[in-house]
Amino acid sequence: MVSLNCIVLRGDFFVMHVDRLKRTFLVAFTLSFLTSLIVYIVQSHSNAVTDSCSYLDPIVIDILAFCAGTFLIVESTVDIFKHKNSMVRCQLTRCVRMALGFSILTIHILQFIHK
Repeated sequence: MVSLNCIVLRGDFFVMHVDRLKRTFLVAFTLSFLTSLIVYIVQSHSNAVTDSCSYLDPIVIDILAFCAGTFLIVESTVDIFKHKNSMVRCQLTRCVRMALGFSILTIHILQFIHK
């Protein structure tokens, strides 16, 4: 077992890349979960503070935002798989894109439920 730049080489090249991919998705989904949780907390507390937050938006905006959030999630997932040999540090912007997509979905699903 040889350690080189925070990468553990186990003799199997495939195992190293699978570990990178797993770490990337672990970072992406953790970041996505945290941003969705923050969005949920902010949205649920804003209902108690003001009655006319941003829930007057037409349904078309929610549908378009849902499509945009879904696009960000799918596009970043495809990009992560396309560059699965990259280190997590290099994949960070893709993880952030995925987290932004999940936060957009969370906001507009909550708005849709509120209507």
